[in-house]
Amino acid sequence: MGVPVVITLALIGAMIPAYIGLLFALSPAKALPQATHRLELLPLVMADRYAALALFALTAALSGNMTVVAVTFAILAVPGLGDAVIYARAGHSYRKHLAAGLGALLVSVLALAASMNGAA
Repeated sequence: MGVPVVITLALIGAMIPAYIGLLFALSPAKALPQATHRLELLPLVMADRYAALALFALTAALSGNMTVVAVTFAILAVPGLGDAVIYARAGHSYRKHLAAGLGALLVSVLALAASMNGAA
């Protein structure tokens, strides 16, 4: 299998969570069973998600590649900032989420600047 097949499969793999994410945004009641998640197990699911986010961050950092770090941390900023907006609109505490999102953006910007100045 060549590169085009891998890229095609990766794009398909990206479309599935994008679809589920959109479904959760538009109709959470329909999304939960479609994603085969159970409300009572969401804390355990969140543990998996946080572990995955940590692995993405660690892998990017250990790569030493500033472009990889910049892109990864820009993506990692999305859940923190998104959660901050969700909780702020609902009148709940959001500062930790905002700090996490802004911290990830800061890392992304610093890595982007380093990559533009010739760092790997």
